[in-house]
Amino acid sequence: MEKCDILIIGGGPSGSVAACKLLKNGFNVIVLEKLDFPRFVIGESLLPRCNQILEDNELLEIIHSQNYMVKGGAIFVDENKQEQCIDFKKNLGQKWGTSFQVKREEFDNVLLQSAKKFGADVRHGYEVIYYNNEKNQLTTKDREGNLKKFEAKFVLDASGYGRVLPKLLDLDIPSDLRLRNAIFTRVKGESRREKDFEGFIDIVIYDNNQAWLWVIPFSDGTTSCGIVCEEEYFKKTGLSQEEFWDKIINEHKYLKEKFKDAKKISPVGIISGYSAAIKKMYGKGYALSGNATEFLDPVFSSGVTLALESSNKVAELIIKELRGEKVDWQKDYEDYMMIGINVFREFVYAWYDGKLQKIFYSKNKSKIIKDSISSILSGYVWDENNYFVKDTRKKIDVLASIAN
Repeated sequence: MEKCDILIIGGGPSGSVAACKLLKNGFNVIVLEKLDFPRFVIGESLLPRCNQILEDNELLEIIHSQNYMVKGGAIFVDENKQEQCIDFKKNLGQKWGTSFQVKREEFDNVLLQSAKKFGADVRHGYEVIYYNNEKNQLTTKDREGNLKKFEAKFVLDASGYGRVLPKLLDLDIPSDLRLRNAIFTRVKGESRREKDFEGFIDIVIYDNNQAWLWVIPFSDGTTSCGIVCEEEYFKKTGLSQEEFWDKIINEHKYLKEKFKDAKKISPVGIISGYSAAIKKMYGKGYALSGNATEFLDPVFSSGVTLALESSNKVAELIIKELRGEKVDWQKDYEDYMMIGINVFREFVYAWYDGKLQKIFYSKNKSKIIKDSISSILSGYVWDENNYFVKDTRKKIDVLASIAN
């Protein structure tokens, strides 16, 4: 039986940032990761709120040094090539108005290597197969099938899509978002926007928003492009993943022109039914962070932001608890996280029912509404000075009803 202060399941951004914060505060940390790094994962577009969390944990300079593409905002493109630009600098006064477009296999590995430098004991090839919550003990299996037990003062599940503790403790519940597919590849050779807007993400509407696409440019000249649609929409075409991707690119006025000289540099992949929800984010001696809690939808690039926000907050509370301070996990963690999650969720709902597009493309938006939208899409979804953070759905409904 090996013992430690905090055992973290998963070496992605959430696990790495939590580890760094815990280590800086004098705790010993073991990180168990099932896979070897670097490993491929989608979710490559960050939000400015991420910069603040990285800076607070002495990681931003390390990320800056990687020369990632700077992300200045998002450009929404409809089927008639009409554009609506969201400039992250035009926010509500928050410090950060840019972020990064990153290849996640690189970004995640940089964060995990940073955690190692701070002193994390990172072990690859370990799968957690059993959790005894009463004793806070985990049983793991390595690649050779050997079993090993660990005991921790606190266990943090940052396993992302693996959702280790939700599965072992029966914490999963169905998401109320519809099941959707993400069908994606990387290309090289597409035409890019002028320099000031080269790093902006394109969010492209197709077939009356039956599908939408992301276009994420990287600093090495390659680009990630994926299609998001309901599973049935894809299946009823009878096409392969690659045929479906080609069809949509070639039928959209903007994308056909943009990608006319582009070549795929990776196979077309698919992730199905990715939305997830949870009964509880914490329990006695454990908590969940990142995608091990909730994953909404990729449309506003909220995944890494929520992962970093939750890991930063949960590490802060673990530190307090292990130092003997009283922690109200419901109020200080779950309720706090749900404020931001619910704001993003209402924006996702409004995106798919068309209300948000009406607001985005409306010509009669006031400056405060424009700046509030930019702030939300920058990841500042906990700022109660923002028009949208309270009564989000009601306010979107009102704005959509008067948009022209």
